[in-house]
Amino acid sequence: MKPAIKYFSLAIILALFGLACSKDNDSEPDMATLAFAFDFHVDGESLELGKDYTINGTTVSFDVANFYIGGIELEQANGTTIGLQNQYLLAGLDNTATLNGEIEVSDISKARFFVGVDPTTNSQSETDFTSRPSNDPLGIQDPAMHWNWNTGYKFLRMDGNTDTDGDGVTETGVAYHLGSDPMLKNFDLTTQIDLEGGENTLTFSFDLATFFTGVDLSTELDTHTGNNLPLAELLHENLGNALTLE
Repeated sequence: MKPAIKYFSLAIILALFGLACSKDNDSEPDMATLAFAFDFHVDGESLELGKDYTINGTTVSFDVANFYIGGIELEQANGTTIGLQNQYLLAGLDNTATLNGEIEVSDISKARFFVGVDPTTNSQSETDFTSRPSNDPLGIQDPAMHWNWNTGYKFLRMDGNTDTDGDGVTETGVAYHLGSDPMLKNFDLTTQIDLEGGENTLTFSFDLATFFTGVDLSTELDTHTGNNLPLAELLHENLGNALTLE
């Protein structure tokens, strides 16, 4: 009987050891990676460049749809903050960006960011601007997201064509460019984003129909901010409802 008791005791010890190891393993936090994507749409229909859409009763198409996102802070349920204040994203069709490194899995409850470029960067020197590497969103872009090194960035750029005579043909060019420090738009969102171990994608959703609320696209054809400030201010206000984080 004694050998049996000995083996039985050994089995208990091994079982407890295995349970302890299991608990240690369970206590290790799951890790996640974060990527950002951008969903442009018109009233729920995915945006395709060059395709005709109807917004406010006017037929319109877009060739360029880009804007900058910066100052990103994501608050997690575990009390930590993912701070990406120095990282800029260039939102555009098919653009993506990935956060370097892994983070502990914990759902995101708040998101803060802005559309635009911070005042210090927006007033950089010519050398600061031209020396940026080609993969830097704030570097030289095609189509251009900068008026000139000494006049600052285009925070948002929407170009295309519109129908001005009501025949359904988009024959007239349009250009909506927001820039200058007062046009920076802050967002502070209470949200619920569930993170899982492994790869996660956060999507910025932009509705062009909402962005152009109150705009007659057959007559209000352009703003480069300073030349048509009332239209720029309306679009700046609409931006708060047009952009969401999924």
